[in-house]
Amino acid sequence: MENEENSWGKILKEFDKEAEEARNKSKQEGKPVAFDVDTITQRYIDSLFQKTHRPILIYAVDFFNTQKAAFAGNDISILLSDKDGIVETTMKLPSGPLDIILHSPGGSLEATESIVDILRLKFTDIRFFIPNTAKSAATMWALSGDEIYLASSAELGPIDPQIISRKDGGAINQSAAQAIIDQFEAAEKDLAENPNKLPAWIPILPMYGPSLYQDSKNAIRLSKEIVRNWLVDYMFKDLSKKKEKTNRAMRVVNYFANHKKFKSHARKIGLTEIDQNLEGLLKIKRLDDDPVIYNEVMGVYYCLLQIFQRSPAFKIIQNNIGQRYVRHVPPQQLLQLPRLPQG
Repeated sequence: MENEENSWGKILKEFDKEAEEARNKSKQEGKPVAFDVDTITQRYIDSLFQKTHRPILIYAVDFFNTQKAAFAGNDISILLSDKDGIVETTMKLPSGPLDIILHSPGGSLEATESIVDILRLKFTDIRFFIPNTAKSAATMWALSGDEIYLASSAELGPIDPQIISRKDGGAINQSAAQAIIDQFEAAEKDLAENPNKLPAWIPILPMYGPSLYQDSKNAIRLSKEIVRNWLVDYMFKDLSKKKEKTNRAMRVVNYFANHKKFKSHARKIGLTEIDQNLEGLLKIKRLDDDPVIYNEVMGVYYCLLQIFQRSPAFKIIQNNIGQRYVRHVPPQQLLQLPRLPQG
């Protein structure tokens, strides 16, 4: 396996071959024979472990499948309920170093904080491998690591908080906390200078409620504070001067949290952007620079994509010794998903 380049097409063929063998065996035996999608994946995880000799934790979500993600709803996010999966899959791993393969759109900052606390009680050296995407709270999680390995085509994202609110009629509205602050302050300034514009602002101002403006400011402070502390305690722990750790951490946090710069929470922050704006401040490496490890990590990632395509699973938390915690789309919803041909 180590001399072959792992690609989506190569692993697709492996899964198709195993599926065909299961179908043939089912015909021969006259009864259903299940195709175990985990078998191939475990081989690739074992292969990665043989190269790194470090325990492995996988946190992967099928958020690229928009229909499955819609059925999963908020469960697609990093949630407090994920703590059960993290505890289950790290319980039997030895303390010390840990490698995490992370693929997630993000989620709750508070849940991410709890997960980081659980991991740091046991693991002293944590590396993150990002094969494709880790956005929002998943970017925050990666910034809690000692090192980040980002594939050249992979991306992180802004960490500016998003505020969820409900409009009249129950519709959910998501807005950047900084955008809420900017609009409120624009209204305040505009009305102070032009009181006659009040009728134009009246439909907008009730949306702020009694505390939305202050909640937005608090959310920004909290996210910056948590990520800054992680950087100081972990990625920058080897720096001798506390002031240098803090200053470096604040530069990193202010960059990732800068809504006015990125303007969209979905913006890509890849290696090029990080190199141009942070000038080597982060311990972040190009995963491709180690061809062997890159090949192994991508092999595991492509296996996860196959599992997502061939099963109702939408969230997988798994370690290298075969323990896993999986969330599935309910069967009645899965029936509504179209079956697409492979290839």
